[in-house]
Amino acid sequence: MVTSMKKIFALPAIVSSVIVTVLLLGTQRFGVFQTFELRIFDQMMQMRADSEPDSRLLIVAVTEEDIRRYGHPLSGQVLNNLLNKLTESAPRAIGLDIFRDLPVEPGHNQLLETLQLDDLIVPICEHAESNKPAIPAPTGIEAERVGVSDIVQDPDGTIRRNLLLLEPATNDACKAEFSFSLQLALKYLVAGGIQPEFNSQGELQLRDIVFKPVESNFGAYQNIDAGGDQILLNYRSPQEVARQVTVTDVLTDKVNQDLIKDRIILIGSTAPSLKDIQKTPYSNGKSDNSGDMAGVAIHATSVSQILSTVLNGQPLFWSFPDWGEAGWILVWSLTGGLIALRFRHPVILAIAGVGTLAILFAGSFFIFTQAGWIPLITPALGLVLAGGCVIAYSGYISNIEREEIAKILEDQKQAFDELQNHLKKNPEGDTTIIIHQEELPPNTLLDYRYKIVDALGEGGFGRTYKAEDTKRPGNPICVVKQLRPSRSDEQFLIIARRLFDTEGKILELLGRKHDQIPQLLAYFEEGGQFYLVQECIDGQPLDKEIIPNQSWEEVKVVQLLKEVLQVLDFVHSNHVIHRDVKPSNLIRRNSDQRIVLIDFGTVKVIQDVQSESSAFEQQENHIVTYSPGYAPTEQMGGKPQFNTDIFALGMVAIQALTGVHPNTYRRDNNSMVLVPNKPQNNGLQIWRNQAQVSEKLADVIDRMVEYNSADRYQSAAEVLKALQGL
Repeated sequence: MVTSMKKIFALPAIVSSVIVTVLLLGTQRFGVFQTFELRIFDQMMQMRADSEPDSRLLIVAVTEEDIRRYGHPLSGQVLNNLLNKLTESAPRAIGLDIFRDLPVEPGHNQLLETLQLDDLIVPICEHAESNKPAIPAPTGIEAERVGVSDIVQDPDGTIRRNLLLLEPATNDACKAEFSFSLQLALKYLVAGGIQPEFNSQGELQLRDIVFKPVESNFGAYQNIDAGGDQILLNYRSPQEVARQVTVTDVLTDKVNQDLIKDRIILIGSTAPSLKDIQKTPYSNGKSDNSGDMAGVAIHATSVSQILSTVLNGQPLFWSFPDWGEAGWILVWSLTGGLIALRFRHPVILAIAGVGTLAILFAGSFFIFTQAGWIPLITPALGLVLAGGCVIAYSGYISNIEREEIAKILEDQKQAFDELQNHLKKNPEGDTTIIIHQEELPPNTLLDYRYKIVDALGEGGFGRTYKAEDTKRPGNPICVVKQLRPSRSDEQFLIIARRLFDTEGKILELLGRKHDQIPQLLAYFEEGGQFYLVQECIDGQPLDKEIIPNQSWEEVKVVQLLKEVLQVLDFVHSNHVIHRDVKPSNLIRRNSDQRIVLIDFGTVKVIQDVQSESSAFEQQENHIVTYSPGYAPTEQMGGKPQFNTDIFALGMVAIQALTGVHPNTYRRDNNSMVLVPNKPQNNGLQIWRNQAQVSEKLADVIDRMVEYNSADRYQSAAEVLKALQGL
């Protein structure tokens, strides 16, 4: 069952990403994230650079001062005088954002006459809603000349959309279809020779620009009322949409005619007492109402957007289609999953996660500046949740693997116990000790697959060969280790086969879980010999970098220690020791310059020392399982511990700092510190006198190479903590 589950979740990042994406898309359809996405939309709108006031527009504002001077509502006479003053300066269009469904004397009839005769003037009406009646246009004005003043509010009361067209109900008192802003923009464009058209889908087209209406699920919107033709409103600025003057300014001839000529004039209230102040994206997060805008300013923004799109190439807001949105969320979910797979250290994982979220926000904001509105909350959640799923899955798999390791260790212990009994009963017996092993000639084919190229070396446990994997494309190079059994009697080989099998499983686990450990590709028995096949690391061993009589800089040694200790921490967490840490077993990989720990042919799983019999230790002593100079006393006595590897790494560090091989050092009989075999004339010298090293690093290394294992660091994590700040 475990095997089948591993196959299903062979790619946890992909599986987690797909599941998270589907769940987020489903949740999103219920509008759960809409409020948060709209707030982010507002924040991005505020962060974006403001545009200059639109010189094609002029707002004639009804201010508090105008109300005190002319009264409220403004009489027909005042409005008529105002319109006549403006008309004299030849504007392209005048929008009257003031209702005149009811007469306001004096001068109402004169006003109606002006409105009826001058088609440059666009009055307004308002469609009926469920909670309020319609407001009709002034009497005698054709619906085609009237603009709809309806403003679309989001659930939070903010104006983020621009209504272009709206078909009235049969019994609606407001019969106009074109919005107030569209009517004014069309009058300006038609005067410039640009006629409106409608394509085959019924969408408004001006020149080659198609005003595609917002759908109910546009951007972060979910199931909104997208009735009529709406577009996302692209604000110019929170301050001045266009130049602004007052009614009094116009009526007292204080406005230069150049400000009116060939412009669109919008007349409307900016007085707070008239309560035509609306929330905008600039209002979000502000308690002083500084981001609020008068209705006439919002209409002006809408007009400006239409003109800028047609005449200046300003893009309309766009968003991903459903499939694009799903892909967008999936990409970031997959990114989160891959980050969780790549980085296991909590601090590094947190830094990588926060950095990626920052990139996501920066990318989304850049797209926003290009008029793209794409979800941010869902991909951010996808990144976090997929990463969390991978971490949880990895923890689950780790638990399964720990259970597997426990079973392997138990099997190995049983094999060791059987080996003990066998050696006690047959200390010499009729067995044959294998002293020599014939070298495999080139082109020898092992397991019908691995073709020997040449021999790489020979050690206490057997030989190592370079080989080609003939069953993989390109015949990639791999490393084949031929292990040498120390006895040839049948019972010994049976037990050795069990130990070989458990060791192969351990090596496979280590290589699969850590990219700085060679992967075990295969292990098999052939012709009475045991073979391990591992990936070949393309790089240079450190014994080529650590040159005699040449010392490394301290910072380079610290970097080496930290990197190898992280690998050892992983190895030890799996109850395994390496037992042969030395420069030749540390390879700097060419592809990324990272250190790879090799030669796990001597790996032994830590057993209860007390359970090992003297007979087994005697048998083990026939084989050299350590490298002189790098091994502490407990290892040479056949009882390695976790910090045995720490000792060896400490000796490597000393070798790098001094350029002196560890074989040239001995322990002082009194102090037990490392000293050269041949003291200099100035008396006893410890190793640090031969190196340029800080006291802090020297103290750390000295504790790594303590004579007694109990006085040494007990774990790789403990050494890493001691190296912080170096």
